[in-house]
Amino acid sequence: MKTVIDLDDELLERARRELGTKSKKDTIHAALRLVAERSRRVEAIRELLSIDRDWTGLLEDDKTPRGEQDAA
Repeated sequence: MKTVIDLDDELLERARRELGTKSKKDTIHAALRLVAERSRRVEAIRELLSIDRDWTGLLEDDKTPRGEQDAA
């Protein structure tokens, strides 16, 4: 559906850069999708946090090649 709206050009450009989109339409769709799916992401995070595990360093460990983990 086509809709005519006034957009904040500076805000749209910031969103485009952040989302890596090329057109206004792609930027708006990506931003709407991001907001619409937010509750699912929040729920997934809550589920992960409810698991009894020490999450400290998880991302750092995942990014370190196996050979380098042993050397550390």
